[in-house]
Amino acid sequence: MKRALLIAACCLFFAGMQAQAAVEQKWATSPLAAVASLGELNLQGAPAVDNAGNVFATGQFTQPISIGSAFLEPIANSAYLAKYDAEGNALWAVALRGAATITSIATDEANNVYIAGTLADAVEVGSTDNSKVQTIAGKPGEIAYHVSSFIAAYNADGVLQATKVIWSEANADVAASGLYFPMEGYPYATINHIEVSNGKLYASALYTGDVNFDDVQWQGMYLNIFDFMYDDISSYGIFSLNAADLTGGASVARIASAEQLQSVQWGPESLNFTAENGTVYLCFVGFGNVAYEAGGTTETMEFSNDADTGMREHAYVVSSISDAGVNTQIFHGTPHASIASYDIVGDMKVEGENLYIGGSFQQSLPFAGETTHTGACDLYAAALNKSTLEVQWTAVSGLDEGNGDALHFYENYTAMTVNNGEVSLYGYVLQDQDNNKTIATTLAYTFAGGTATSSETPLVIGAAQNGTTKALQTVNTTDLTTTLAAYNVSGGAGIQGVTTMTAQRVGNTFYFAEPADITVYDLQGRALLEENNAASVSIDGLAPGVYILSNGKSSLKALKANF
Repeated sequence: MKRALLIAACCLFFAGMQAQAAVEQKWATSPLAAVASLGELNLQGAPAVDNAGNVFATGQFTQPISIGSAFLEPIANSAYLAKYDAEGNALWAVALRGAATITSIATDEANNVYIAGTLADAVEVGSTDNSKVQTIAGKPGEIAYHVSSFIAAYNADGVLQATKVIWSEANADVAASGLYFPMEGYPYATINHIEVSNGKLYASALYTGDVNFDDVQWQGMYLNIFDFMYDDISSYGIFSLNAADLTGGASVARIASAEQLQSVQWGPESLNFTAENGTVYLCFVGFGNVAYEAGGTTETMEFSNDADTGMREHAYVVSSISDAGVNTQIFHGTPHASIASYDIVGDMKVEGENLYIGGSFQQSLPFAGETTHTGACDLYAAALNKSTLEVQWTAVSGLDEGNGDALHFYENYTAMTVNNGEVSLYGYVLQDQDNNKTIATTLAYTFAGGTATSSETPLVIGAAQNGTTKALQTVNTTDLTTTLAAYNVSGGAGIQGVTTMTAQRVGNTFYFAEPADITVYDLQGRALLEENNAASVSIDGLAPGVYILSNGKSSLKALKANF
């Protein structure tokens, strides 16, 4: 009887464990001073995790700071890059002294690290080897922060390897027309995301004007306002560089208004991308008539745009670009008349056979046409098959963020991670009333089976995961201090469209229908047992406890009982 009760209790425990991945905090540190206002939160870059479980953090500083043994002194509003080992010890830190902001960070297979951001005037780019320090400069005569962008490459020891600076210029014919009166800070080229894959660094940028460097030649787009003046229209582009030395720039994609110098023009509203094994996956929000250039061809896309009623479509376009060609799927949305666009592609991840996309949307979610937002807008996650770009599943927050007051409350996306098919999505509800912006609620969702499970959390402004290490950068919404924390993450339970690995269990031995490479992990993510091309795996030699068996694409949790 006692044995039967114990087996029943174990089964209940196992079923509970299947609901979500196990997460255990490894360490936490507060490397940054408080930002001065909510508007400065965008100055805090997301963390990154390399293949060894080291965590990289970035941030801004205006007063001298110490990170580990590094003492950093600013010039103006400076930025820093710091590396922490798997135990949370600060290994090194370098400063970007001058008007610099880091907007994205990435690591490669060799655990080198790359940063990108914006700069104005001269910036001293630091290095752990002082002989490698470089001074870079933005567009001559321009002091606005977002006009020029930079990329810097470091090796694993923090030694600066290379830098790259880009900016745009007004089109020569437009500038000479006598009808061009650019606003302050125009034209500009702002890098917002970088990734490294197969020796290439990929970067996306929002830009106006003409961007020309190496083999990249992006044309600026302009609006003709009643033949009285020309105005800049924003476009998006993705380019590649050789990761080793940041040379050899080439255009991967360009998304812009399909019309030049017309009286009514729209264009892309949001863009993000990810890269895997030399394939670039991108998603953008199409608005009006859009020209999409990729793979040596240009496709014109026309989306519903009724100027009389103000009903306009915000479509989601997903595409993969590789040596094999360009595969594109258009997901149409229901037109609406809102002048505020909450259709944001916040992040994209590839895991296994799926491409994951997260962000926010308004009206109908183009990936799931019958799904509509609640309140002002909703956060969403979607999984698409990376080969066919067919939707596998979608889930939304469904939160009425302002108790019906959609005018003054809306959801903002901040970060996303994916763990064995389980999607964690983070954000916050912003209250914008009487010119007083406050954070009403922090948001954290785990998307499972088409539904969203919420949890209480500090405000997460950045997240990254590599293997079993997850890093979160959070902000205390009271005093706006920030914390960087690392976690051991194990499992994922075959939810969110990734099936649980099937096996027949006899005692403590698991038999598989087809031989596979199997790894057995504990709940701290440590690999305890590896079997190659195995038809069966036994956990008899392991201590009693809960273990995860994985073939790299799916997994199952198993309890070895103490009897």
